[in-house]
Amino acid sequence: MTHPFLDLAPLSAARFASIEDRVARLLGTEQDVVIMQGEALLPLEGAIRGTAGPGTVALNVITGPYGQTFGDWLRDCGATVIDLAVPFHTAVTAARIREAFTEHPEIDFVSLVHAEAATGNTNPVAEIGEVVKERGALFYLDAVASVGAEPVLPDAWGVDLCVIGAQKAMGGPAGVSAVSVSERAWARMAANPRAPRRSYLSLLDWKARWIDGGRAALPHAPAQLEMLALEACLERIEAQGPATVMRRRGARVAAHHAPRSLRLEPLPARLPRPPL
Repeated sequence: MTHPFLDLAPLSAARFASIEDRVARLLGTEQDVVIMQGEALLPLEGAIRGTAGPGTVALNVITGPYGQTFGDWLRDCGATVIDLAVPFHTAVTAARIREAFTEHPEIDFVSLVHAEAATGNTNPVAEIGEVVKERGALFYLDAVASVGAEPVLPDAWGVDLCVIGAQKAMGGPAGVSAVSVSERAWARMAANPRAPRRSYLSLLDWKARWIDGGRAALPHAPAQLEMLALEACLERIEAQGPATVMRRRGARVAAHHAPRSLRLEPLPARLPRPPL
């Protein structure tokens, strides 16, 4: 007997596009949304390599391990990188971002992690976005750990590149991810001679072959099971209501990261001798 997973009808371009539209609704965005066929590191790296180059001056905020990785990618692209690191158990403030711009007015790119999965800390993206918008810099956000646990609103926050993954708070698959891309970000990529092209990392390939073509023909065979799992995940969030899902996830995250008291047992007066 054939397993039902081995006898699925091909995933159409229209269905693929409809799943992208659902992601866009979850994010409350009018920007282009591209679903990429890989774990979230794929669009995270692709977005940086697409928009950063030797002329870029990047403020890279480090509140956890991923910020360090973003700095490495930015330097590899030839960007001048200004690292703003805070202790991993704290969040960065909008005031610190403003101070960095005052010290380095040439900054034209800001990279930030919304929520740190390792610590449960969340950075105040809305407030930071106001500062970044005032200075006209491109705003890149890793929202992989936050989406599904709390609101992620790239348009309202002025985020130009917002990367999400389904495998954490959304409760979905790890093998598919998405990025919302503003018109400013597309223009930056188009003007970047070092942006990946004809590459698995290339967002410009997706724009040329998928978005600009009216999303009528997929540029490759889609990861069908992962896409169907993402679709089911989005359906569940829509049915329960994003606020309900976020409230439940937020409570679980808070409980997981709550400090735990340690109960230390007293040592015996005399340690037993090991057997000979």
